[in-house]
Amino acid sequence: MIRAFRRFARRYLVADTIALSPAERWRSALGALLAVGVCGLLMHAMPIGAHWLIAPVGASAVILFALSHSPLAQPWSVIGGYLVATLVSLASVNVIPYPQAAAAVAVAASIWLMARLNCFHPPAGALALFLVLDGPYPPGRMLETLELVAVNMAAILLAALLINNFVLGRRYPLGLEGAGDPLHRTGDTPPLARIGLTHADLEQAVRTLDTFVDIQENELVRIYNLAVDHAFDRHIGLSCGDIMSRDLVTVQFGTELEEAWTLLRAHKIKALPVVDSFGRLIGILTVADYLRQMDDTTAAGLAVRLQGLLRRTPGEHSEKAEVVGQIMTAQVYAARADTPISELVLNLSDKGMHHIPVLDETRKVVGMVTQSDVIAALYKRIALARA
Repeated sequence: MIRAFRRFARRYLVADTIALSPAERWRSALGALLAVGVCGLLMHAMPIGAHWLIAPVGASAVILFALSHSPLAQPWSVIGGYLVATLVSLASVNVIPYPQAAAAVAVAASIWLMARLNCFHPPAGALALFLVLDGPYPPGRMLETLELVAVNMAAILLAALLINNFVLGRRYPLGLEGAGDPLHRTGDTPPLARIGLTHADLEQAVRTLDTFVDIQENELVRIYNLAVDHAFDRHIGLSCGDIMSRDLVTVQFGTELEEAWTLLRAHKIKALPVVDSFGRLIGILTVADYLRQMDDTTAAGLAVRLQGLLRRTPGEHSEKAEVVGQIMTAQVYAARADTPISELVLNLSDKGMHHIPVLDETRKVVGMVTQSDVIAALYKRIALARA
């Protein structure tokens, strides 16, 4: 009997979702605590008796801080849902003399209009019921009610915007990703987006389901890509330590530009890790760093400017860069020896990186992974699997 009930509960009663991590549970609870507290203080600071915190704000706080990436939590959903529910409720309670019928009509009409205007926000249903049961409304009270709802809606949205972005470190509102390749400023989609799921695929799938999908398109694509990465790691099983170069050529902050340029040419490489005296990474020097120092990039001007940049300025003062540390890139994405290859693919393709230093626990450089290393490793692994 107990076993049968457990099977029934797993199949019909328990949601088939992954539980939030402990850290995310605390962030969501903290966000709701701060948001409702801020809204309450704002209402308290307004003229006594004119404004108060309405109950649907609590339901909105659950969505805005526990489900902040959901379409239900985006600003238009909150604004449209609250506005639709308020107008429909005020109309219903003044037209239909029976409160029970007015409540049913208000909630149903709110759902239909939210679906029509693409602004689903479940607390709007609670708001519709709350307003109908608090009626009827003479003309003067209708304006006060509209103002009350508008103030509560603005307060919870402002709290969500500030707390999610500046306290919890979340991006809100989520927004849509722009089309095209932002790195190269072209109309092409990033390399990893050229295969796999497309907007047309997702649209067709949702139309086939014919139901509301509580996740935004870019988040669904992200989940798909993360699942693909996990499956890739499970099947390929390669990490940076398996493919990285270990015999490295490095420079230090004070290495002269001409010496570093000679190393790049002699070893036929395009990047040099910049390390301190203990071998710890402090930056990376690439050919692009040299080019950024030159104003004239024409064929004739480039040679002249490069010679001038590499030539050391005599004396103690110089108006141009003289050592590696003055032109290197200090913000460097680095991997660990156990970093899976799938994580590198994203940075090497869509983020335009060509060389990724590999560090140990003390930030000492122990290797370097390039695009060529990844391509060669994948080719060998796939070829062996097919063989």
